Amino acid sequence: MDTRLRKRHAAVATVLVTVLVCGARAHARASTCVRGAEPPAPEAAVDAAPDPSATATSTPPAAAPPDEGSLAESLGRTPRRVKCLDESLIDEFGRASARKGVQPRDFRKARRLSLSIQGGARGGDLLDTQWHGGASLAFWPTEDFGIDAQFDISPMTLRIERSTTAFFGTNRFADGVIRNLSYAAIGHLMFSPIHTKLRARRDRIIHGDFVLVGGAGAVLHRSVQAAAFDIGASLYLYPNKFISIRLDITDRIMAQEALGQRRIANDLVFSIGAGLWIPFRRRAR
Repeated sequence: MDTRLRKRHAAVATVLVTVLVCGARAHARASTCVRGAEPPAPEAAVDAAPDPSATATSTPPAAAPPDEGSLAESLGRTPRRVKCLDESLIDEFGRASARKGVQPRDFRKARRLSLSIQGGARGGDLLDTQWHGGASLAFWPTEDFGIDAQFDISPMTLRIERSTTAFFGTNRFADGVIRNLSYAAIGHLMFSPIHTKLRARRDRIIHGDFVLVGGAGAVLHRSVQAAAFDIGASLYLYPNKFISIRLDITDRIMAQEALGQRRIANDLVFSIGAGLWIPFRRRAR
């Protein structure tokens, strides 16, 4: 019994000593946190200060921010600068094709004259389909409205007449182009509601205008019985400051007579032409 009691007393004493030691250490740490650490000695502060020369040599200089314009070029997927594209915006695939919106016109029509030549084909409604050619002079008081005077020549033939009148030999449409030429003088009012932009190549944008045309005039030919009227549309493209390319499609309405029948004919006139603008240069706004 004495041996067991002695062992128990020794274990209890060991636990008490351990508890007292841990409590003393915890009290010392709490006191240090409340008072704060003592400031280092001046000599230690001097020794701990970093060397300016060592810092300058070891720390790399801050890199300059990348240029927004060269960010897309660095990927190798961006074309040369085009005015209607923003090359500083790149999507997740590395493509810079974000639109910037409306751009100023680089070609001005207001208060300019345009001298054009054109040619093409005329799809006859009552007579044969033939070629046509001519010239026009236009003036644009504003960017949206203009007027022009157009003069065209085109042969008007009716080959089917030869079979129907061969017995009597009274052909109204004689053989030969020159003997069947018609002369058209038409005045037009023009309205341009839409300004267009076409991408010609990777670094080139061609501006243009979509124009609505309407007018009236005379077609001089023995088969035409009254005045003629034009309704159509044109597309103007401007490769530079004083030259335009023009594509036209027009419905020419007139009263014609052939083989003893008189009817309202609708001739479709397709043409392409080039125009010279005077004065040659006008400052874009």
